[in-house]
Amino acid sequence: MSPPVSRQKERSDRSTNRLLEAAGELVVEGGFEAMTLAAVGERAGYSRGLATARFGSKDLLLQALVERIVGHWSHRNVLPLTKGASGREAVGIVLGAIAGQAEHDPSKLRVLYALMFEAVGPETGLRSVFVELHADMRRDMARFVRRGLRDGSIRSGVSPDGEASVIVGALRGIGYQWLLDPAGFEPAPALRYLSRLVDERLTP
Repeated sequence: MSPPVSRQKERSDRSTNRLLEAAGELVVEGGFEAMTLAAVGERAGYSRGLATARFGSKDLLLQALVERIVGHWSHRNVLPLTKGASGREAVGIVLGAIAGQAEHDPSKLRVLYALMFEAVGPETGLRSVFVELHADMRRDMARFVRRGLRDGSIRSGVSPDGEASVIVGALRGIGYQWLLDPAGFEPAPALRYLSRLVDERLTP
C-alpha cells in the first residue's frame, strides 16, 4: 500500500494536471480573457478557489501550462532524439515531430498557439515566456545548422541565424492560419511540406 504522503502527492499531481487541461480548453474556446481562475476550477471539477490556491495568479497558471506543454514535448521527447544526428537530420527531427504532433495529438499544440498569440497583448505576463521560448527555438535551430555546416550535411553558405529565424517564422505563420480558420486550414500537411522544403534548402 502506498504511504499517505505518496497518495496525497498523486492526488495533488492529478488535480494540477486537470486544472492545466481545463485552462487550455478555456483558452482555446474563449481566449485569454475568458479564462478565469474560478472558471478553471469549475471546468476541472473542483472548487472555484482551487486554481488560485494552487497557482496564485492567472499569469502563473498560464506560465505553468506553457512550461508543461513545451518542457514535456521538447526537452523530454524531441531534443534527446537529435543527439548524435547530423545537423540536417536534427532540423528534420524537430520539424517532423511538430508535424507529427499536429497529426496525432493537435490539442496541446493548439493550446500553445492560442496562448502564443494572446501573448502579443499588452496586459499579459506571457510575453516574456514566449520571447524566451522563441529565442530558445531559434538558438536550437541555429545550433543544428552550425552542426550541419561542420559535418557537411548542410550546404555551405547557409546562415545559421537567418535560417533559424525563417524556420520559426514559417512555423508561426502556419499556426496563425490554423487558429484563424480551424475548419478550413489543415496544419499537418503544411508542416510536412515545410519540413521537406527546409531539407531541400539545406541539402548540399
